[in-house]
Amino acid sequence: MSIQATAKFATSLTVLLSAATALAAVIPPQKTITVTQCTDTQVTLSPDHKHLLADFQGMIYSLPLAGGAAHQLTTPVEEESHPDWSAKAGLVALQSYSGGTFHIWTMHPDGTALKQVTFGHGDDREPRISPDGATIAFSSDRDFKGSYDIWTVTLATGKLKQITSSPDDEYGPNWSPDGSSIVFVTGTGISGHSIESIELATGKQRTLISIKPEIGRVEAPSFSPDGTKLSYVLFGGVGMFMNNATLMVATADGSKTIYSGKAVDTFPFPAVWLSNTELIYTADGKILNTDITAATEIPIAFTAAIPTSRPKYIYKHYDFDSTASHPVKGIYAPALSPDGKHVAFVALNQLYIMPIGGKPVALTHDTFYKQGPTWSPDGKTLAYISDRDGIENIYLHDLSAADDSADRRAAPSDSAQIMPAWSPDGKLMAFQDQTMATNIADLATGKITPLDPSTFFPGRAAFAPNGKTLAIATIKPYTKRYREGTSSIVTIDLASGKQQTFSPAPFESITTRTEDGPIYAPNGKEIAFVMDDLLYTMPVDSDGHPTGKATVLNAETTDAVTYSGDSKHLLYLSNGKLRLIDRATHVITPVPVDLTYTVAKPDQKVLIHAGHFWKGEGPDEQKDVDILITNNRITSVTPHSATPPPGVTRTIDATKSTVMPGLWENHSHPDSDNGIYYGARMGRLWLAYGITEDKGLADNAYRAVEHKESYLSGTAIGPRLFNTGEAIDGERVYYPMMIPTTSEAQLHRELYRLKALDFDFVKLYVRLPFTWAAEGAKFGHDQMGVQSASHYLIPAVDLGEDGMTHISATSRLGWAYSRSYTGRSYEDVHKLLVDSGMWTITTTFSQAPYADDPGMATDARQGIAPPWENKRLKAAVALAQHEDLGTAYQHLRDEEITVADDFRKGGLILAGTDSPLDIPATSLHLNLRAQVKFGMAPWQSLETATILPARAYGLTKDLGTLEPGHLADLIITAGNPLENIDDTARVECVMKNGYLWSVSQLAAPFAKIKTGAAMCPVQK
Repeated sequence: MSIQATAKFATSLTVLLSAATALAAVIPPQKTITVTQCTDTQVTLSPDHKHLLADFQGMIYSLPLAGGAAHQLTTPVEEESHPDWSAKAGLVALQSYSGGTFHIWTMHPDGTALKQVTFGHGDDREPRISPDGATIAFSSDRDFKGSYDIWTVTLATGKLKQITSSPDDEYGPNWSPDGSSIVFVTGTGISGHSIESIELATGKQRTLISIKPEIGRVEAPSFSPDGTKLSYVLFGGVGMFMNNATLMVATADGSKTIYSGKAVDTFPFPAVWLSNTELIYTADGKILNTDITAATEIPIAFTAAIPTSRPKYIYKHYDFDSTASHPVKGIYAPALSPDGKHVAFVALNQLYIMPIGGKPVALTHDTFYKQGPTWSPDGKTLAYISDRDGIENIYLHDLSAADDSADRRAAPSDSAQIMPAWSPDGKLMAFQDQTMATNIADLATGKITPLDPSTFFPGRAAFAPNGKTLAIATIKPYTKRYREGTSSIVTIDLASGKQQTFSPAPFESITTRTEDGPIYAPNGKEIAFVMDDLLYTMPVDSDGHPTGKATVLNAETTDAVTYSGDSKHLLYLSNGKLRLIDRATHVITPVPVDLTYTVAKPDQKVLIHAGHFWKGEGPDEQKDVDILITNNRITSVTPHSATPPPGVTRTIDATKSTVMPGLWENHSHPDSDNGIYYGARMGRLWLAYGITEDKGLADNAYRAVEHKESYLSGTAIGPRLFNTGEAIDGERVYYPMMIPTTSEAQLHRELYRLKALDFDFVKLYVRLPFTWAAEGAKFGHDQMGVQSASHYLIPAVDLGEDGMTHISATSRLGWAYSRSYTGRSYEDVHKLLVDSGMWTITTTFSQAPYADDPGMATDARQGIAPPWENKRLKAAVALAQHEDLGTAYQHLRDEEITVADDFRKGGLILAGTDSPLDIPATSLHLNLRAQVKFGMAPWQSLETATILPARAYGLTKDLGTLEPGHLADLIITAGNPLENIDDTARVECVMKNGYLWSVSQLAAPFAKIKTGAAMCPVQK
C-alpha cells in the first residue's frame, strides 16, 4: 500500500493540467452562463488593494476592487478554494482537493505556477499566509488522533509544525498582524463555540469570543491591520440550517462589539481588511465593501462567466414489453456450504439452494422478503431472514425437509433481525437489529443478548473459529468535524466486550459494510474481505485478531465472500457471476447459475371510468373520462361512453375519484440504510401512497438488482425501479453503500461492475475527485447510456454530469456552493440550474409540514410500515405540533423560492426525499405540499413527480403522462389533487405495468385496511 497509495494521490501539476486539457477536448464547453451574484463566495485582496481574487462556484476568478468583469484563473478539476493573497512574494495560498485529499497549494496571482505544498492522507484546509509571507497556517486532521488541529508549514522548506493538539476541533486559523500569534475557532464538530488566540513563542492560549452551542456558533476570525479589532461571523440557531449569519467586529480581546453587519446571510469566510476601519466580506450573494465607522456596506458589482457543458449521448433503451427470458443477475448474499458442494442464495425474492454444477431449486414460494442465507457448521440447517410473520426475523430451514412449511424462527422478536451468522459450535447466532446494534441469540433458548451497541450500519458479523471473538466492519471516522472515515475491522471479545480496531490496510476500507467481510477461515488461520474491489486475506492469531498485512488473491471485482468448511475454497460474486477460487493455487472456476426470469405482464383489457382525469402535464383536467388499458399499456383516453369497448375484462368505477399518473420518488435508497429493515413492506408502502416509479440513488448492488428483478418478474410487489449500485466515493467514506475508490484502476473496475449489472444510473459521491467524477459521468454516458449526478452544482455544470441529487447536501467542503448555511441560494444557483439544462431534486428534509396534517401518523397505511418507522413518524408529527415552526418554515420557504423560481423559468425540478433517511412515502407528499404552500400551483407541484422526471430521464415515450401507448402506471385517488394537493395522498387504488391493486390488497400481509377494496376488489 505505502508507495502506491502515496503515489496515487500525489497529483503533479503536469498531470492535473493534462487531465484538464483532456477533459476539455472530450466535453467542449457549449456556452457560458454569466452571473452577478454568487452563493458562498470567498475573497482575498491584493497587497496594493487594486484587485480581488474570488472563489465563484469552485473556480478562482480575478476582478478589480472597483468591480467589473471577473477573469477565470482556475478550472473545476483543480478544485481550488479558500484563496489568501500574501502580503509578500506575489503568492496566493489555496486549499485544493485535486488529488483526492485536501492539501495546501500555492499559485501566482495570475493563476500560473500551481504548486502543492502539503502531502499525505490528512486533510489540510483553510490556509492563511503569515504577514512575512514565509509560513502558511492551516487546519488539519493529519495527526490522526480524532480532531482537527492548527498546523503551520514553512514555504521554503516544507517543514510542518503542529501548533495545537487538544481533543477539540480547532480550525479556521488567521494571523495577528505582527505574526506572533494565531487566532482560530475551537469547537466540537462544526459547532464552533469559541475563538481562541495562541502565542507561537510561548504556546499561551486565551479565549477571545465564546458562545453557547444552543444559541449558535462562530467562525472565520480576522484581525484589522493594527491588531485592535477582530472580525468574525456569528451564526444564530442550531440544526441543519442557521437562522442568521452576521458579520461581527469586536475589540481585539473580544470584550466589546464595535459593529454588526447589515447582511443576514454572511458567508463563513474571514473578512479581508482594507484599513483599520474598512473591510470586505461576502454575504447575501454579494461582495460588500464595508466602512464600519460610517456603517456603509456598498456592493462591489461583478460579472462572472461560468462555463457549462451538456453531454450528448444515446440513452439506454428500455424494452418495457419484452417477453424474452433474462438471466438473473441479482444473486444476493451467496453462501458456500461447509462441504463446498452447494450454494445458497436469494434471487427473484426466493431462497435457493444449488448444487455446484447443477440447477438451483427454490426453497420458498411466497412474496415475503428474504435475505442473508448462512449454513450451520454441520451443513444440515440453513438460516435466513424472512418477514413472513410480520417482522424480519431469522428462520431455520432443515435441509432434509421437503419444503419451508416447518421453518421456524430462531429467536422470535418484535425487532428486526438481519445478516445472521452462526457460531462455530452451532449454538449461537449473531445478527443486527434496526438500531444497528449487534446481538447474540442462543438457539436453544431463543434468548437475545446485546453484544455491541449501535454503530453506523455495520456489516455482517463473523465468529472467529474459537467462538470467543466476533468481527464486524464498521465506520471509523477521522474526526467529529467531518463524518467520513474508513470502514475498518472491529473485533469484539464475547466474554468481556472488549473491542479492538484494525485497518485492512493503512487508509483503506472494507469495500462495503454489507456482505464484503470480514469473514474467518474455518481453520482459524486468516480472515478474508474485499478491499479495492478485490479479494484479500489477512493472517490472524488464535483469538481472531489480524496479525499481518493483507494479501490480494485475485484481480477481478469481488463481492460477498464465503469459505468452504475446509478453508480450501472461497466463493464470491464478480460482476453478477459466481466464482470459486482455490485458496492455495488461486485458480478461479466459474460457477454457472441456470436461472432466468421474464417480465410479468397482465393479459387483460381494463376500463377505468374516471370522474376526474389529469394527464400528468399542464393545468387542465378532464371530467367523465374512460381510460382503456390493454395488457400493460394505455389504449385510449376518451369521453365516457355508456357502451364499453368490446373485450373488456374488468371495469373500475372511479366516478367519484381522480385518475392521474403514478408518482415518481426521485431520490430514495430502497436497498440500503433503514430500507434494509423494511423487508416486503417497503415496496407495498410506496405503492399504497401512489408511488409507482422509484429512482434509487445508491444501494447495495446485488440487493438492488435482486429487488428490481423481483418486481419485474412479479415475485415481489413494489414500484418500477430505476436504480444504481453503491455510489462511487473517494478514499474516505461514511455510508455503507459508498465505494471507497483509491486508484484509477479501481475506479474502472467499479464502473464496469455497474455496467455488468445493468444499472440505470451512476451516482458519484462527495469525496470522489472531480477528475474521476468526469470519467464516471463519461463512462455512464458512453458505455451504459445512463445519467450521472452528485451533490455538486460544480462539476455537474462544467464537466458533463446530468444533475444534482439535492439542491444542497453533504459536501466535502463542509459548506455548499448551491445553498448557504442559512438555506439561501442566489442568482448563480438559479441561473446555473435553469440555463445549463441539468436537473435537480428537491429533498427538503423538513418535517414541519406534518403539523398541517398530523393524521399522517395515524393513517391506516402506516400499518404497512415497520412499527419503529411508524414510531419515527409519530415522533416527527408530535415535534412539529409542539415546536415553534417559524424558523423551520422560513428555511423551507427559502428552499421553495428556489424550486418555484427555477420551475417557472423552465428548470427541471424533480420531487424526491432521500428516504429512508427521511420518512418513506409520506415525505414525498410533504415535499409536494410544501411546493404549493410556498407559491406553486398544485399542477405545477405534481409535474415535479410526473412529467418532469420522465423528461429529465428521457422516458417521455413511456412514462410521465397518461396517454395512448404509455405504460399503465397510474393511481386512483379520492378528491381532486389539482384543487387540493393534499388529495394526492388519498390513494384508493394503484396500477403499475397494468397490474391493479387496492390499498387494502397492498396492505393485507401486514395491516387490515378497507381502502379501495370495493372499487378494486381482488380478482379470483
